[in-house]
Formats: sequence, structure tokens, C-alpha cells
Amino acid sequence: MNEENKHERSHSSFNDKHERFCDRLSLVIGDESIRSFALRANLSPPVIKKYVENDSTPNVERLVAIAEAAGVTVEWLATGKGPKYPNGIIESGHQQIMEGRCGAYKANNDFLSEFALIPGYSIQVSAGWGSEGSDDIEPSRHLAFRKRWLKWRGFAEKDLVIVWAKGDSMEPIISNNNTLLINTQRTELTDGNIYVIRSDNQLWVKRVQVKPNAWLLLSDNPLYPPIEVPKTEQHNFHVVGQVVHISKDIGD
Repeated sequence: MNEENKHERSHSSFNDKHERFCDRLSLVIGDESIRSFALRANLSPPVIKKYVENDSTPNVERLVAIAEAAGVTVEWLATGKGPKYPNGIIESGHQQIMEGRCGAYKANNDFLSEFALIPGYSIQVSAGWGSEGSDDIEPSRHLAFRKRWLKWRGFAEKDLVIVWAKGDSMEPIISNNNTLLINTQRTELTDGNIYVIRSDNQLWVKRVQVKPNAWLLLSDNPLYPPIEVPKTEQHNFHVVGQVVHISKDIGD
């Protein structure tokens, strides 16, 4: 071990019973290249590579630089404890959630250049018999998705909203309280896709089968029969958008 590594290890107290520092660093780097991340942190790529491979751990000065580049707290990066994100940002699955209105927080420029903040609404769409919804509602939170991922999927940030599922009619693919990403530009029904559909004040999330003279709103759970919407009644139904992503928790 060279002197630099000895020095850095002597300044480290990364005692995390859940995961190692190298694991947390790999997590925040994500699919960004080590070279790109290192340049943003004003460190050399070989140094970051050593940290990722658990061959070394940073001193305090470098730890701060890495935390700032990653947009996470020094405490979490060093120990795995405490809040992961500053300024009210919390994590849910592989996304991040910004509680409250977007303008209430001063997210740093690096964060906003990498992530798109998608509005989430405190309404539940029924994976059952129908759930009440309202147009007069403000976003209750914002979930952050990587812009690179949105581009890869062909999504425009302005077209996306977040809602939550209620009920079990779409089990096993959609469970109660799952987070649903809706593309509001995809309102033309195509066979086999899942949509959020409104009728009066009721909201459903259903798989759709398009027939010549009717729509069939299908539940993946066989306990729920199809809902047939004849062509003469389709004007009473509004397609909010297509479900394009589902987030769910697994385990305890």
C-alpha cells in the first residue's frame, strides 16, 4: 500500500453495517463513466477507480468533493447513515422524490442538469372498481428521473405525470400503492397497453383491447371481469395517458 492510500485510510471511519463506501460510490456514479464523474469532482479517474474497486478510501477533503459532485450528503456517503440527499430531497426506489412544491427547494445545478422533476399528484387511480379524481389539484411532490433515461425512452418531460395505484385488479403487474409514470401524450389506445382512463369523476388503470365497436378495459387479475365500453359511449371516457413505467417496493 502506498503512502497516499495509507494516509487516506487513516482519515477514514467508514463503518457501515449495510454497505461499503465503494458500494455507495458506485451507486451515485450510476451509468456515468468514472472519467466523467472524476472530472466533475476535480479528481483523477485512477483515484475514483481505486475507490470504486475498494482499493482505497478518500480523506475528508476528497470525500467532500465527491459528495458535492454526486449531490449527496457527506454523512451518508461516508457512513451510509443520515439523509442521503440535501435540501429536502429523499429517495424512493431508483428515483428521487422532492417533497412539496418544486420551487420550495434550491436544487443545485448539477442535480437539475442530470434529472427531470416529474410532478406527482396525491390521487390514486383504481386498479379496482374506480377511484375518484379531481382536476383541481396541485402536485404534492416531484420525482426525479434521469434525463438520459427519458431520452432513451423517447419521453418529453412536459408530457409526464406521476399518480399512485389503488386496489388489486391489475395484480401481479401493478400492486396497491405502486407509483405509475403516465405519458399524457399517448392517448390513442392500442391493444395490450395499460392506460389511465377517466369517466366522470372515476379513474381506472386498465389494460386495453380495442375491438371494432367497443373497447374492453381488462384487469390482469382474473377475479375482475372486463369492462366493455361500446362505441356509442366512448365519448364519456377520457384517456389520460399510457402507463409507461411502474415503481414498486419488494420485501420488507
